[in-house]
Amino acid sequence: MTHSTSTEASRWDPDKFRLRSLVEKFAAIGELETHDEQVNLSDLSAIIEATPKAVLFRKAGPEQTELLATVSGSRKRLAAAIGVPEKDAREELQRRIANPKSSFVVSSGEAPAQQVVLTGGDVDLTKLPFHVQHEWDGAPYISSGIDYTLDPLTGRSNVGSRRLMLRGKDRCGVNVTAPSDLRAMYLGCVERGEKLPISFTIGAHPMDLMAATTRGAPGDEINRVGTFRGEDVPVVKCVTNDIYVPADAEVVLEGYFDARGYVEDEGPYGEYMGFYGPVHGDPIFHCTAITHRRDPLYQTIKHGVGRKLAECDSVPMRQVLLEAEIFTLLRQAGLMPTEVHIPGGPGASGHVRVAMRKNSDGDARAAIVMILGAIRTAKHVFVTDPDVDVRSDMEMEWAMSSRFQADKDIIVLPNMRVMPMDPSAPQRGIGAKAGFDLTFPLSRKPGVTSRVPEAPKISGPARYQTVRQALESKPMHFAAIMTAVGSRDGREIVLEIERLRAENLISRNEDGEYCIGK
Repeated sequence: MTHSTSTEASRWDPDKFRLRSLVEKFAAIGELETHDEQVNLSDLSAIIEATPKAVLFRKAGPEQTELLATVSGSRKRLAAAIGVPEKDAREELQRRIANPKSSFVVSSGEAPAQQVVLTGGDVDLTKLPFHVQHEWDGAPYISSGIDYTLDPLTGRSNVGSRRLMLRGKDRCGVNVTAPSDLRAMYLGCVERGEKLPISFTIGAHPMDLMAATTRGAPGDEINRVGTFRGEDVPVVKCVTNDIYVPADAEVVLEGYFDARGYVEDEGPYGEYMGFYGPVHGDPIFHCTAITHRRDPLYQTIKHGVGRKLAECDSVPMRQVLLEAEIFTLLRQAGLMPTEVHIPGGPGASGHVRVAMRKNSDGDARAAIVMILGAIRTAKHVFVTDPDVDVRSDMEMEWAMSSRFQADKDIIVLPNMRVMPMDPSAPQRGIGAKAGFDLTFPLSRKPGVTSRVPEAPKISGPARYQTVRQALESKPMHFAAIMTAVGSRDGREIVLEIERLRAENLISRNEDGEYCIGK
């Protein structure tokens, strides 16, 4: 693992990207609910699920720990964390991803994450705010873990996100079931009979979590944390292993996975599809040190709440990231998207909406097939014309009802890669996907019946004195006549038209415009 010699090292702000820095931001934009009273750990999840806001607990559990929940559970909060208006979040992330950053090392004395160090017999995970998050969970969890490892064979750093299930004072079960670099590294260690050193940060800026859940270019993945932050990230070497973690983290759990493999049951747990994941064997994490700031702010994540998936932490992050990825994908293929939106209701980016300009009637289908093939989580894709606001459920329903014919505008792709935990798939990881072409054909006849009704725009000074003078210039719809003669009423226009009709001087064309003569 290599680090830059960034000049940031001499002037970095240890509080700029700490979790606590977001509390005041969220309060200022009306996105924070605060509980000053002591709250039992058993009551946390019910309170968290009852509100769409972030929740700050001043006194969680008997230790009266400060705990922040659902940090990135809305686009508004995520944009505040990025530091841009909500409408600019996608473009800002695209800019940051196009400008990779690095990491630089600071000493233990400079690292807030190591202001307090507990090792040996002082390590006691049962003092941390693990809590039961769903009714049938296998045990109390910490859901906000970001894991940092080094590949034993290459030395390359790896970053991911995992939940930790409390198993004792110094042990946790960790979900490493899904295919990932961490799983591959650990299986190699098991085969060689080796431990795998690993550290977890608890309480991190949303950009750190976004980096941890995103695949990037080959190389040291810890640098991706800096990329998403938009500046080089300060890192510090852990106390009891050789892992480097962000020096400004709230809490760090250091330790290792033992070499026994997937030997102890972990789960069930409420998962991202809105259903429980099964009990399965997983590795055991042995904690060798707990380090933290003097005033740590712990974090918990809202996850797997089936009827409120849009409020879960992972959804806004996936929305913004995949919108950027899909926009770029379509543009690189020569298509012309004007907007991409992933609604939150389906959860893990199951539905994708695209507004686009077409050069041919095959463009919508090309976009559908491209997205469904490239984005594993995408299950249904809806493509509309540019005049439809794809962020509006009402306008999408309108487009579906007025521009879609089921016998020719639906595309079904069987035997596609889907999310393994999709409960509707007949085979794990394999299922059907569908696309919906909600665009009008390019050959559609122009005219008034092709236009979308809107309120009339009647303004400006009169250009003509009479209706006849206005219509002698060109045919006009009624509202255009009103503008032309400066009318702000319209009823007097009707009377003048009737006088012209009585003289057999006026008619109307097939689009409803009034004309002088035939």
